[in-house]
Amino acid sequence: MTQYSISGARKVLRRYHTLGLDGLRDGRADNRGAPTVLTQAEQQQFAARLREDFDQGIVWSGKMVQAHFGKTVYLSRTYEFMRLAGFSPQRPRPRHVGGDITAQDEFKSKS
Repeated sequence: MTQYSISGARKVLRRYHTLGLDGLRDGRADNRGAPTVLTQAEQQQFAARLREDFDQGIVWSGKMVQAHFGKTVYLSRTYEFMRLAGFSPQRPRPRHVGGDITAQDEFKSKS
């Protein structure tokens, strides 16, 4: 009826017996999540560095970001830092060595 599992219902009852009605509250609002890896100053410094390098034609990768901070940072978090700074972790597709640009342009104009 309540869609709780047996163990879940026991946890709720245990919280109710120890905390009363406050134990039945939704505790997710009080959970602020994991602390941030970078401080606000580090985030701003990193964003400025990304912009400078981008203007010079340097494209950062996740591995470069990991080496930049000198902290233990998971690779997936490095892409999160790049997105927060306004960059996406994308590179242009490589060009085929034997590709003919004029033939490609002709093909595009036909379709």
